[in-house]
Amino acid sequence: MFSTVKSSIGPQLIRSLSFSPMARQSTKRAEEHIAYLSKFYTPELLQSIKITESLVEPDTILKLTKQGPNALSKLGLQNTDYSKTDPKWDEPVLYPNQAVNKTPYPNIPQVQAPDRSDLKLRFSPGKGPRKDNFATSRGVSEGLSKLTGLDKRYIERLYVRPVVMKRVSCQTSKGKIPNFFALTVVGDGNGMVGLGEGKSRDGMRTALVKAHWNAVKNLAPVQRYEDRTILGDIDYKYHAVKLFLQSAPAGFGLRVNSKIFEVCQAAGIKDLRGKIYKSRNPMNVVKGFVEALTKQRGLQDLAGGRGKKLIDLRKVYYSA
Repeated sequence: MFSTVKSSIGPQLIRSLSFSPMARQSTKRAEEHIAYLSKFYTPELLQSIKITESLVEPDTILKLTKQGPNALSKLGLQNTDYSKTDPKWDEPVLYPNQAVNKTPYPNIPQVQAPDRSDLKLRFSPGKGPRKDNFATSRGVSEGLSKLTGLDKRYIERLYVRPVVMKRVSCQTSKGKIPNFFALTVVGDGNGMVGLGEGKSRDGMRTALVKAHWNAVKNLAPVQRYEDRTILGDIDYKYHAVKLFLQSAPAGFGLRVNSKIFEVCQAAGIKDLRGKIYKSRNPMNVVKGFVEALTKQRGLQDLAGGRGKKLIDLRKVYYSA
């Protein structure tokens, strides 16, 4: 239909031509064209088409015809930015199962050029370094104090360390839903240690706060020999992880896996040697080690099982 419009001749051109055979042929073509357009357009639109065609020069139509189907008219809209006129562009993008005013991913810093280091970031820097202990920054300590009965200052001074942080996906019938997982260990460095998990769709920081909350709730005492090492050798199996740990003399240090090292720092264990066999999944390693520590048999139980006094057991097993 529009290919016929390109070859049309306006009324102004018809009036300017003389009544030669070529002029009569052009007039006939123009009348046929108008009759053809009347089948598809209302009289009002047909009148506007006539006015528009009368303003187009024949040379312009000839040039467009020579250029073929790839020809572009200069009468159309030029350099139109719909992002400035369409309000839909200003609406935020919402992800499946997303909380209000939250995004599942952290904000990406916007720099003026990624290949230049001398340009400053567009956002203003923070007032100070971020603290690892989320109890003071999020007001978690006050709620935990009411829940557990522990002192608020004691909770704020706890050693907090995220051990595992990862982004996971929940596969549902609606697709993959992004999620964040965190595993945190807390302790006072004096025989108390706790492990907690946290999940959130609002970001990693929310998952860390939940993990810290659960870890403080799960605080449990750990038996230590001379407040520095474990009571004896531990050969413990947790799922596919096999832990073999040995007590060490004073000043030996922590020669263990990096995840076990963080748990020892929280529990106050200063001397330990150990080896992990088979699976080294960080989550299972930490859970297995904490479970092995809490299930240790005390010196009283070991002495009672062998029919010896506590002082004899210390002398036999620890050369005390």
